[in-house]
Amino acid sequence: MFEKHPVLHVVTSGSQPLEQVLRMAEAAWAGGMDMLQLREKQLTARECMKWVEALADVMPRERILVNDRVDAAAASRCGGAHLAYHSLTPQEARRVLKEGQLIGRSVHSREEAEAAVLSGADYLYYGHVFASQSKPGLPPRGTEELVRLVNTLSKPIIAIGGITPDNLKEVLATGCAGVAILSGITGADDPKRATLTYREAMKRWQEEQA
Repeated sequence: MFEKHPVLHVVTSGSQPLEQVLRMAEAAWAGGMDMLQLREKQLTARECMKWVEALADVMPRERILVNDRVDAAAASRCGGAHLAYHSLTPQEARRVLKEGQLIGRSVHSREEAEAAVLSGADYLYYGHVFASQSKPGLPPRGTEELVRLVNTLSKPIIAIGGITPDNLKEVLATGCAGVAILSGITGADDPKRATLTYREAMKRWQEEQA
């Protein structure tokens, strides 16, 4: 998952039908997406399984993460599960998931991040870094704490929230392992082009560091 740096995750919106998500996922994969997090909290476990199976026809199954539904993640043998603050702990999820499946966790503070690492999370999402449509009215957390977490924790940290190709350089300068994008790709008229734009911005940043 982290064989190349930085990584690009895409998170589904929870508001699009399966057919639209399939088109978006196929296009984003062609554009350079590394992982897709299926964040569809309205789905039952059986429906979630159906979505994973359908998505596995347009992108590699091992590159799909299921949000919260550890049972569906285990049964579908996808890439793993991504846990919210109200989900099982990573330690609890590990009892259900198959060997080799990843466990991620969303965190919003140093305390949450440290607890997630101690509980066995393989990677973390931290945010929201900038003002985000998905978090209206909540002040962004910025990059200062992200820098501190990157420098003190042993697990890869992925930044999320309000990240655009224009501010991507500021985020990657923290040393984080990559970024997770929601509406910037899922809501784009051309998801492949949008994904390519993020990937090209990442490439420019990498070239500047060389």
